[in-house]
Amino acid sequence: MLLFYVDESGGTTMNVEAAGEGRTPVRDLFALAAVGIHDSSREPLAEEILRVKERHFGTHAVSRAWGETEIKSRHLWLASRWASGEFPGGLPTGYANVLEKMHLHYLLRDLGQLFAKFRPLVFSVVVDKRALAAVDSTLNPLGIAYARLYERVAQTLGSVNRGEGAIFVADRQDEHEAYFNSGSMHEVRQGLASKGANRPNFNLVVDKPVWIDPTLSTWDRELIQLADLVAFATRAWYGAGQPPTDRHLLWDKIEPCFAAHWNTTKAQGGGIIVFPDPGKYPPVR
Repeated sequence: MLLFYVDESGGTTMNVEAAGEGRTPVRDLFALAAVGIHDSSREPLAEEILRVKERHFGTHAVSRAWGETEIKSRHLWLASRWASGEFPGGLPTGYANVLEKMHLHYLLRDLGQLFAKFRPLVFSVVVDKRALAAVDSTLNPLGIAYARLYERVAQTLGSVNRGEGAIFVADRQDEHEAYFNSGSMHEVRQGLASKGANRPNFNLVVDKPVWIDPTLSTWDRELIQLADLVAFATRAWYGAGQPPTDRHLLWDKIEPCFAAHWNTTKAQGGGIIVFPDPGKYPPVR
């Protein structure tokens, strides 16, 4: 069984910037990422993340309040600004030990090695809300992103990882749960699903995510942090129109983990999905 840990980056509201020349501003992009591991890897990967925290945030990192040492791309971005001589606010107190350039370097190295060592199966959907508004402003970016994740995971399991099933695991969030409970996600998923020979077998994926409570969970809340890193980096990739080079985004370690399309063997249309389809995607490598 594969467990796909899900997190988002960006907002779902459709109050987008007016269309103009150039690429879509990052603030008009919403990303939803899923980082998949075998259930047998749940304990060793979670324990490895905890060891990384203890190594860089201090031996008492695990016993501190969860938010003080939560690994988020935004926190890594702020820490990188500190290391460059800027002094932005908004960093959790647990990051005090990694604000020097060398200490941050080693934290980013160890976070990157988590992807290199465990090789999760990664998917990320980027919704271009400005392009979506021009097509149908009534569509919900959250529903589209979940629908595409379910579709691509099901197609990959049916074509590549045969014999596997999947469960999505996500933080408890009212907006997400309400969308599933209303039945709207099912309707969007069925409407967007590929037809004919490529139609996904949704029976391979449990119909709703398992919602965890980060105040009670230990392993799963640690694993969801990886999905935040992927979602943030994918927004940066599409917003810039090229592979991001900022080291705190960890793109060079995340990119090899994107699921390959079962026919083309490319990440485009497999592990990386953009909606509405822009035709030509930015380069990945």
